[in-house]
Amino acid sequence: NTQPAWRCLHTLKCVGLVKNTPATGAVNLNRYVAALSATALISLAPYALAASSTDLSVTGTITPEACRPILLGGGQIDLGKIQSHTLHPTRSTQVGKNTLQLTVECGSPTLLALNAIDHMAGTEHEPGYFGVGLTQAGEKLGAIKLGLLSPVADGPSVATIASYDGGASWEDDRTLLTNNLLSFAHHSDLGTPIPIKDLSVPLSVTTFIAPANGLTLTDEQNINGEITLEVMYL
Repeated sequence: NTQPAWRCLHTLKCVGLVKNTPATGAVNLNRYVAALSATALISLAPYALAASSTDLSVTGTITPEACRPILLGGGQIDLGKIQSHTLHPTRSTQVGKNTLQLTVECGSPTLLALNAIDHMAGTEHEPGYFGVGLTQAGEKLGAIKLGLLSPVADGPSVATIASYDGGASWEDDRTLLTNNLLSFAHHSDLGTPIPIKDLSVPLSVTTFIAPANGLTLTDEQNINGEITLEVMYL
């Protein structure tokens, strides 16, 4: 008799094709399938009894209601035109000192800190300050210094404190740099940030131009400083 040609589809499902087989051959085929099925079940029985497992992990963070920082005037400062001959040849020249009112509104008292992101990073001529771009010759044009003056939180005056290690420790400081965070504390405890719901603080923005002797200023040069103030939750 012609023997069946077998092909297995996935596990435990087999189909057979029989060509030119008499009726008796069909009986043999059925027996073969039965025998194959029995063998499969017996061989799989130990695996059906074996225990196996996998882990499920569910993680997340509950954050306070979002705080919203607002800079009065949209955070825009225009220094106008600065004559290159007014720049000091050997030391930095202050070309702007502006104050913008910064408010932070939270839905409930929140432990927070301010972080500043410099979008002109690498162009500052003073370490830690914020860049204002490069000259056409690739020289660092100047820098911006930020400071927080006399903050008020939920009514009373509070102190400004800084962390240089990501919030692990705090010290008395009001200058916002590229490598620190600023938060707020009671005047009697400058090492511990306090929860704040509504904050109001003048933001001092001082702009400097690098010593003129190190700058190529044969053409007009744009001053471009761009900084994002970010509220971080502690």
